[in-house]
Parts: sequence; structure tokens; C-alpha cells
Amino acid sequence: MMGRKDEYQSKLEFIDLNTFVPSNHILRQINEKIDFSFVYNKMEKYYSKLGRKSLDPVLLFKMLLIGYLYNVDSERVLEQEVNLNIAYRWFLGLDLSDTVPDHSTFSQNRRRRFKDSTVFQEIFDYIIDLCIENGLVTGEVIVTDSTHIKASAAKDKAEKVVVEKTPSHYLNTLEKEAKKIEKELEDKRIESGKKKRGRKSKSSSTEKISVIKTDPDSGLLNRPGKPSGPHYLAHASIDTKNGIIVDIHPSAGNINDCEPFIDRLNVIQEKFELNIKNVAADKGYDKTKIHHGLKTLEITGYISPIGYTTPFDTTSYKEFTYNIDTDTYTCPNKKTLTFTHLRKKETDNYLKTYSAKSKDCKVCPFRECCFGETASKRTISRPIAHELLEANTQRAKTSEYKAFQKLRRVWCEGSFGTLKSKHNLYKTYKRGIEKISEQCLFSALALNLKRIIKVMN
Repeated sequence: MMGRKDEYQSKLEFIDLNTFVPSNHILRQINEKIDFSFVYNKMEKYYSKLGRKSLDPVLLFKMLLIGYLYNVDSERVLEQEVNLNIAYRWFLGLDLSDTVPDHSTFSQNRRRRFKDSTVFQEIFDYIIDLCIENGLVTGEVIVTDSTHIKASAAKDKAEKVVVEKTPSHYLNTLEKEAKKIEKELEDKRIESGKKKRGRKSKSSSTEKISVIKTDPDSGLLNRPGKPSGPHYLAHASIDTKNGIIVDIHPSAGNINDCEPFIDRLNVIQEKFELNIKNVAADKGYDKTKIHHGLKTLEITGYISPIGYTTPFDTTSYKEFTYNIDTDTYTCPNKKTLTFTHLRKKETDNYLKTYSAKSKDCKVCPFRECCFGETASKRTISRPIAHELLEANTQRAKTSEYKAFQKLRRVWCEGSFGTLKSKHNLYKTYKRGIEKISEQCLFSALALNLKRIIKVMN
């Protein structure tokens, strides 16, 4: 006989939400492995010791985390989901009769309490410290890349402005190297009795960029194979042992991928006292200044070579030999080309120029095929620390390079795909680099927690 539930009668029941959450549920596994009480210590300084009690900061943090774990990109929708989902309530410590925090609570806390704070970065870093303590992060191999995030801004509301270029720390090390070389060259000129070369002081370099009026912190992305318009970039560094993202740093979409690279590696080393031994990146990072920065940090780089050409022909009758001890070149006619001056290109790269003597070139049998008719002598230009580029090219032929590049493709491309499709990093409704940083940190934290649980189970 067919049954039918015609009437609903209210009844008093005692319900334990714990019984409704399966043992293999991701929220239960996270709750068992991670003690979130440390959040109280991180947030205590942002709360007054007087007045009415606030909402539990751990509850607010975990509720935001749920949104990133389950790809809920609206805090208004997140409030509704928590209200209906038993597992979410259990994770937050809310009974069925408890009121779910209003979505406006997050924006008010973000705007008032946590404005200009580093609390979310501190929470992210605490989890990384736990990973290092438990051997989940080693620093043996770090892979890096960036991915674009669609900004909440209008492309047509942009204006051109001139801004001053401020080189990052790693570029400053290259500046110091250039000044050191120039001083050594000037000292040699004085010792040989030559007149001191006068130099015009250069004004600080500037560039013209497009600034988006609706979100000035974003930038116009304009690269082959990439979507155009206002975007942010998320620069991520990932430890390859378990794919843990140890650092994620947002920037405007018109910033070169390699710009923050060395600075972020330096931050990781100092913050976590992590001894990074090797790094791998794509050819966008194969620049002299990057290799110089890696040398400064004592890190070995396995970077895809661009396939640059040497600044001189390498056919048999034009083959030049470099002597590293004397910092000179020797031409096929056994004449010496000495280092004469340093010049700076617009790309912020420094070139050392080596010149032969005019009297040697004048009678050289290879003159016609060595350089043009208008020139009086042969010159060669090579970047500062050119040998670092050559060393990287040699490393690209090793088995380690192939293995590290494979890890880079697996962890970087795989992580970015997951962050975008499952953890709220495809686009943003927020504006300003501070809010984008919060989004990047929570998205990376959600993925890290999933990978931590997978390893620890």
C-alpha cells in the first residue's frame, strides 16, 4: 500500500550536528588537522578590550575560508549557503538555531577593523610555518609563475600618465655592480695618465602608462594569447615537494612577470628562514638582472633560455675568444679588444663595450668582413654578468633542468587552473591591491589546506 506524508507535525528533537558530517568530509579533515585557535592571537590587537563583545573572529575567518574552499565568490550568497548547509554550520560551531553572521559584517570589518593590516598575510604565513615544521615544505626546488585576474574595472575609463620608474631591490644590486665597474674603469684611466671622463648625471627614468580610473591599482593586460583589459597578476612561488604555495603576491596587470621575482624569493628566505636551493621559471625570467639577483641570494636558477644570440658572429674568420682573467677579447688576428665603457639600454640592462685599436683594425686582413665601412674599429657589446646567462644555458641541457621544468608545469599551471576554477581567483569584484591581496591569500590558503590534508591522511 502506497504511503503518503500528508501532514507535518512539529516535534521537539535533540540533534547533534556532528553525526551529520561524514568522516571523510573535507571540513572535518581540516578541523581535525588544523587548530585555528591561533587566529585569536593574530587578531587580538585589532579588537578593543572594552565595550560589547564582537562576533568570534575565528568564526568570521572560517566562514570566509568556506567561501574560497567551495568557490562561493559572493559574501551575500555565502551567508545563504551557511544558513542552509549543516556541514558549514558544524565547521563554524553554529547550531541550527544560531543566527548566521550577516554578509555586511565582512565588508565592515574589512573597511574599518582590518584596513591597512597584515592579519591575513600573518595567518597565511602561520600555515606555511606549520608546513615547514612538518617537512611538507623544504625549499629544495621552488617554481614560480604568474596568472592574470580579471579586474572589476572599465577598459574605456583609462588615462595616460607619466610615472617614475622605481627599480626593485634586485635591480639596485645590478646598479651597484655597474657603478663598481665604472669606478674600476675610471681608476685605471687615471693610473694610466688619461684624463678623467666627464659624465652627465642622468635624471630618474620615467615611463608612460595607462591608469584605470575605476581601479587605479589594476593595469591593462596586453599580451599575445592573453585577454586584454584591466587585470591584476598573482605571482606565486610553489614548493615542489607537495605543491604548497609559499608565497602569492598581487600586482597590476601591466607589470612584467619577472619584476617581483627576486624580491619575493628574498622575502620567503627571510620570513621563513627557508634555505631555497633551486628555482625554476619560464623564459620570461631569463634576464641578466634575474640571474644576477639569484647569484646574490645564492640560489641556482633553472630558467628556460630565450635563445639569445651572442653580440658577434661566430664563423671561423670572426671568432673572438674571451679571457675572463683579463676581461678582454682576442680577435682572429690575435689583437686584443679591451673594456672601454659601460652603457645602459632602455631595458634597464647594462652593456660592457670592448674595443679594438683603430691602428690594428686599419691593417687587419679581416677588416672588410669584420665590421662596416663607416666604422674605424671593431667593438663588441655584452651584458654585465653575461656569463650568468651562458651558465643558465648550459644548465638547460641537464637532466635536472628537464625535471624541474616538468615540476613547474605540473605545479604552476595545475595550481593556477585549480585556483581559478575552484577557489575564486578567476576574477574579482573587489578593488584596490589590499583587497586583491586578501583574495589571493585566501584562495592560495584554500588550495594549500586541501594539499596538506591529502599528504597528512
